[in-house]
Formats: sequence, structure tokens, C-alpha cells
Amino acid sequence: MRKDKRWSIFKCQRCGKCCAEIGLPSDPESIFEIAEYLDLTIEQVIDKYYGRMDDDGRAWISDDSKRTPCPFLETNGDMKCCSIYKVRPSGCRAYPLDSDFGRNGIDCVAAELVYKKLREKDGV
Repeated sequence: MRKDKRWSIFKCQRCGKCCAEIGLPSDPESIFEIAEYLDLTIEQVIDKYYGRMDDDGRAWISDDSKRTPCPFLETNGDMKCCSIYKVRPSGCRAYPLDSDFGRNGIDCVAAELVYKKLREKDGV
């Protein structure tokens, strides 16, 4: 129940810190959707945004310089947005409230606002 409350309160501040500092998460499942969305092959998506395919062509070798900052982060004035928002990786969908790695050291203003509102409601 509390988890649902968190997301109903959460309003991204579009600062782009998570995308700039954490970058594009490795999420093999999202590759297919990203490729289709961008009208690219899976190999092209991996080569352009993640790294490169190994010699066997069965796995990719990650290149953090391609993933950080996230190549899909766009800036419009002071606001940041995701150019593949509809098909963003699961790590992006979960961030910052349901991710396995927490906020990964990023000071997320929106998450702090959520927890502040919940503390106020609970009288803590």
C-alpha cells in the first residue's frame, strides 16, 4: 500500500541527475523495444548506445562511455527529458523508489519530497 502511495505522490523534477550520473541501465529485455522504437536493429542499438557485441555475437560488452550520461537524455531549457520514455529500460521505470540499487548516490529531489510528504501524513 505504501509503495503505491509513493508513486502517486512522485513528480519527477526533470533535473536529469539520474540520467546524467547513472546513465543508461543495462537491460537486455528493453533492447528489443528500443530497437523497434528507434527503427534500428538490435545490433545497431547495442553498438550505438551500449558497447559492442562479443566475438560470438551472443552477448554485448558494455562501454560505460556510451551509457553515461544516458544518450537518450534531452535538454529543453532547464528541463530534462527522455527521448525514449515510452520504452525506457526497467531500471529507469523503477528509479528512484523501486530500484534494487536505491538512488545510487543521486540526491533525487522528487524522492525526498515524496518521503517528506509521507512523514508529514504519518506525523513523524
